[in-house]
Amino acid sequence: MKNTFNIIIILLMSVLGMSCSGNRQSKPDPVSHEVGIAYMNLETGEVLAYNAQTMFHAASTMKTPVMLQLFRMRDRGVIDLNNRVLVSNQFTSIADGSLFSLPIHSEADKILYPSLGKFLSYSELIEKMITKSSNLATNILFEYARADSISKTMREIGASGILVMRGVEDLNAYRIGLNNVTSAYGMMKVMEAVYRSELVADSSRQEMQEILKRQAYNKMIPAGLPQDVVVAHKTGSITRIAHDAALVFPPDAAPFVLVILTRGWDDQGEAQRVGARITTEVYDYHLGKLDRTDIVIPDLLEQVSPSTEAP
Repeated sequence: MKNTFNIIIILLMSVLGMSCSGNRQSKPDPVSHEVGIAYMNLETGEVLAYNAQTMFHAASTMKTPVMLQLFRMRDRGVIDLNNRVLVSNQFTSIADGSLFSLPIHSEADKILYPSLGKFLSYSELIEKMITKSSNLATNILFEYARADSISKTMREIGASGILVMRGVEDLNAYRIGLNNVTSAYGMMKVMEAVYRSELVADSSRQEMQEILKRQAYNKMIPAGLPQDVVVAHKTGSITRIAHDAALVFPPDAAPFVLVILTRGWDDQGEAQRVGARITTEVYDYHLGKLDRTDIVIPDLLEQVSPSTEAP
């Protein structure tokens, strides 16, 4: 890992309008499907990117920066993650200071709502925020992590393109365009930090990775990989948005980061299958089975039959 920055190949496709094959796209996607991709070999430091600086709504991928900030606070002695906090459903809008609550139907499987009025530890809330993507846990934790502190940490790890400014379902903020956003490159830097940033202790990095490995939603990046590959990742989805950001641990090769952001698919299942196809190509490249020029992203954005989805 000492050679991390010895090999850096950054292909800024969002600027050049090119595929990973190096060929300029002949025409825009008629159905406005869009992806942002970033890959980093965590041993050599090699980076491949496609539309990696393009901004997307972050959806639930913003929960990983929140987790990173909380572990950093733990390591600095600011909080004890074993301490218990009240599970409340009342939050302050960043738009106008008004109070809002999350609709109960936003967590139909009752991830956390049965605990309203009770006390849970930060650690328990982090687990629910990441593995089950609990929005209620996220908003509770966000008020402790604080947007300004998260932004400072993002700058320190070089995660340009990430802005985590509010909790979930802050509709007043949403209506005036105040949204959490990310780029594939920025989220790649977040995942790299989870793997090796010195801003947090080694024990914290290990804990975060173990939490991410317990992710319950596995239909994009994990679906494009062999079953013996370990994946620590966080997904995110809202209307016409489906993302995945992962640390990938092949059994006989160096670990790597892969971030896939998608926008424009009405069918999230289709977007996930496209992401799985991209993952398979990137994995084969990582193992040396493909050259960089063999990966032609526009070809991978074509519709995918549900029958091709990996189990």
